[in-house]
Formats: sequence, C-alpha cells, structure tokens
Amino acid sequence: MLMKEEIESLKELLEVNPDNINAWMNLAQIYYDTGDFENAIETFKQALKIESDNALIWQNLGYLYNEKGLYHDAIESLRKALEINPNLSVAWTELSFSYIELADYDKTIDACKQALKIDENDETAWTNLGSAYYNKKQYKKAIEAVRKALRIIPNLEFAQTVLELAEKANKENRRLET
Repeated sequence: MLMKEEIESLKELLEVNPDNINAWMNLAQIYYDTGDFENAIETFKQALKIESDNALIWQNLGYLYNEKGLYHDAIESLRKALEINPNLSVAWTELSFSYIELADYDKTIDACKQALKIDENDETAWTNLGSAYYNKKQYKKAIEAVRKALRIIPNLEFAQTVLELAEKANKENRRLET
C-alpha cells in the first residue's frame, strides 16, 4: 500500500512541477521495483523530455528494454547513453547483454572489452565475454574469461555453467585432434 501512496504523491508533485527530474526518476524506480516495466519505461521517457542528455536515464531505459526482450530498442538507448558518457561501464555491459541475446558475438566481445577497460572487476562483462567466446567456439578464451568472473564472484552460477561447457568442449576438441 505504501508504494501506491508514494506513486500518487509523486504524481501530484509532478502535476505541480512537471520538470522535477528527481520526481520522475523516483517514480520510474518505484515502477521498476514493483515489476511494472511498462510504466517505468514511459516514466523514463518523460524524464528524457526534461534531460535528454542524461546518460543514466538512457542506460536505465536500455536495461528495461533488455528485461522485456526488446534488444534493438535496448541497443538504441544504450548507444545514446554511451554517446553522452562513454565511460559508463554498466551501459557497455548492458549493451553486451543485448548483443549476446541477438547472437552477435563479435559486438558482444567488443562491448565487454570496453566495459572491462573501465572496470576490470565487472563479473558480468567477464561472463558475457566468456559466453560470446564459447559461442564462437573459442573455448580457451571462454575459459579464461569466465575464470576471471569466478575470481570476482566465486559462486556465479551462469559463469560456472559456461566454464563447465567450455572445458568440456575444449577437452572434446583436444580428443578429436589426437
């Protein structure tokens, strides 16, 4: 019930002051927190009418598009975020997710490398990089990347899965070569 009251309070505030970027951001966050991605997206779009050069709004919008499986929209939003702030590592990581979902592994690798230049401890970028290498059948590179992710977060489930698959495929390749 508290969320409904907060939403109504923010909407009232926005009626009085429609240019209050913090109110738009808080409202979008509440919608996101309650799983109402449609309203979160629309609210971020409203916020962009006030601050179209806000990289975090574009990044958040890209994240939501990814959550909804709208990868091309996500790429467009994330690219805008990165035009504004090319050092926003989370946007590079989100972009790598969009590309991996579209099976564009070369662009996934490029986006991961950009994210890792900014934050070498981004376990998601390392995992996505490993997954892209695995899908390109570059198993040794995949193993190396996901091991780096697992050094950062040892129980990272997806990284462990990719590591197992890559090690198995690498072992099978070596067996076939002999």
